[in-house]
Amino acid sequence: MSSDAKTTAAAVRLLIVEDGPRYLESTRLLLTPHIQKITTALTGAQALAQLARSNYDLILLDLRLPDSSGHELLAHLREQYPDSRVIVMSGDSRVDTVIHCIRLGAYDYLRKPCEPEELIKTVSNAAHKVQLERDNRRMLQQIDQSEQWHRLLINTSPDVIYTLDDNGHFTFLNESISRVLGYRPEDLVGHSYEALVPREELDNARYHLNERRTGDRSTRNVELRLNKAPGKNGGEATVTVEVSATGMYRPLADGTGEFLGTYGVARDISARKQAEATVTFQAYHDLLTGLPNRTLFNDRLGQAITQARRQTQALAVMFLDMDRFKVVNDTHGHLVGDGLLQAMAQRLRGSLREGDTLARIGGDEFMLLLPNIHTRDNATLIAEKVITSLKQPFHIDGMEIYSGMSIGIALFPDDGETREILIKHADLAMYHAKDHGRNDFRFFTHDLQHSLSGRLAVENDMRHALTRGEFEMYYQPQVDIQSQRIRGMEALIRWHHPERGLVAPNDFIPIAEECGLIAPISEWVLDVACKQAKAWRATGLEPISLGVNLSARQIEHPHFVDKFIQSLKDNGIDGQGIEIEITESTLMRDMDGAIEKLRRLADQGVEISIDDFGTGYSSLSYLRKLPVHTLKIDRSFIHDLAAPSSGSTIVAGITAMAKGLHLNVVAEGVETSAQLDYLKSIGCDAYQGYLFSRPVTARDATGLLQAH
Repeated sequence: MSSDAKTTAAAVRLLIVEDGPRYLESTRLLLTPHIQKITTALTGAQALAQLARSNYDLILLDLRLPDSSGHELLAHLREQYPDSRVIVMSGDSRVDTVIHCIRLGAYDYLRKPCEPEELIKTVSNAAHKVQLERDNRRMLQQIDQSEQWHRLLINTSPDVIYTLDDNGHFTFLNESISRVLGYRPEDLVGHSYEALVPREELDNARYHLNERRTGDRSTRNVELRLNKAPGKNGGEATVTVEVSATGMYRPLADGTGEFLGTYGVARDISARKQAEATVTFQAYHDLLTGLPNRTLFNDRLGQAITQARRQTQALAVMFLDMDRFKVVNDTHGHLVGDGLLQAMAQRLRGSLREGDTLARIGGDEFMLLLPNIHTRDNATLIAEKVITSLKQPFHIDGMEIYSGMSIGIALFPDDGETREILIKHADLAMYHAKDHGRNDFRFFTHDLQHSLSGRLAVENDMRHALTRGEFEMYYQPQVDIQSQRIRGMEALIRWHHPERGLVAPNDFIPIAEECGLIAPISEWVLDVACKQAKAWRATGLEPISLGVNLSARQIEHPHFVDKFIQSLKDNGIDGQGIEIEITESTLMRDMDGAIEKLRRLADQGVEISIDDFGTGYSSLSYLRKLPVHTLKIDRSFIHDLAAPSSGSTIVAGITAMAKGLHLNVVAEGVETSAQLDYLKSIGCDAYQGYLFSRPVTARDATGLLQAH
């Protein structure tokens, strides 16, 4: 925001009238950086009382109020407080409702729930217009009041408002046409709407932009593309708009009507479409590296197999795992580890052919699809290029880091004819490469199916780990942002391997899930967590929540809920203060089954938290179905929040959405004070991360609880 805009915002007084306390507060927090003088009201009576005490330049009005009709209040405001600009908020998006509100004196109309950027932009524009109006008060007073408000509302609306005659020629356009398409209104008045429509959109435009129908059959929020003015392309020749339009008729004596033309509103949704494209990209790509994720890789591999089978060709699948990446993370921290992953992805790209697909499937694991290979030597050449490219060090945050790659290769059709088998065999070959010195590649051979030395060793060690007591529970605090007091702990399992040292869950939980050990490990985790919760309660510490992560297979077990409740009873505690954390992807494996099971747990007082929110489906539909209490924002969005980025917009959006749904918001991976300051400014409830504490033992966690 420019210095002039800030001065304008500082001089403007805003009254927010909204009957939902949490929505009201989140709106106030969202607008506070832009409008300094903000007052709130929950009812029409409170709003009128505030207006009786002070003048307000802007009023943000919800049409649904518990004690009065929003339309009646809007009419009253127009009559008693004509100098106040009223921006209406409503879930009703019908064009006749919008027109009715404008006729009652509304300055603008926002559909709920509205995007944070749209709300900020609308209010900021209105604030700027208020200042302009003050500067030109003497001139504006010479204009008739009703005409003044009508013209201001039309011409300052962010949407294009237009009318067409019965031949489809423009008879009126507001000033927004200049901002949206680069035309002046006078350039288009008298010309056909077809001048704005790309050829491929003409049929669609005839039914919607040039609407003749009325009522429920008229156009509502239909997407169209319109041409920009020549020389105004700005990189794109068209703009995507959302059109609502209705036919205008003059009643005739015989009961019919004479068609006069079309009245319509076109809203520029290019930014929203870009945001949707971003969300789609995020659903199929790894946010850290920008590479395709597992979902997109599997899809492309399936297509490549189909094509290879049809054309009798071969392809190769490579499974790539970084060597000693955990050492880098543990020694230098996750920020350096993330930088290494990004640099690794960039270097790997340089070794590929056009048409190859490189994907990051999680942690330090990558997969590579090589379609249309003719011989085994083609795959060998690519693998050798990758290994050679990694001989040079990476320079991360002023440090010189060497990192190799263990690569397993499986060929279609020799090593498997399905996607699952090829990936499995490439994975086995990769472990074979690790077992033979790392930083090398190995092809799958059928002998590997009998040895499986690497993975079987881990599996065998895990089976003994339970009986030998090698597992230990660590705890990472969740801290209230406002009070800086610990409000909860997340229970995190660690494996004290006799040879490998302390092993993080990401290095053994996936294997445990595949070999069927996840059930006894999960039962151990829950039992230890319940005992610890009981111990903390017995010490007289203030009540906190204790979060336990659940795997997909654990939830899918038919007796999962019964075992969970029985574990609570065996340890002499109820569900209050116990929180289970589950990822979005886990939920989507069996949504209906998960809903029923989680509701049974919620009935016992157990709270439900969605872990790594934003990296999966991020759908409002499942949030409404589940008894969810908390959203945990994935650490990938928290990284580098201090600088302007799409991450900050996503975090603010998730927080605002959560507040609207009355959910708690916890940010994961907070490592800097700048990140914490930003989270505090947008109303995030709590955080966890290295800034406050790494995961610690039960003894150290008890000390933290006593101190905070």
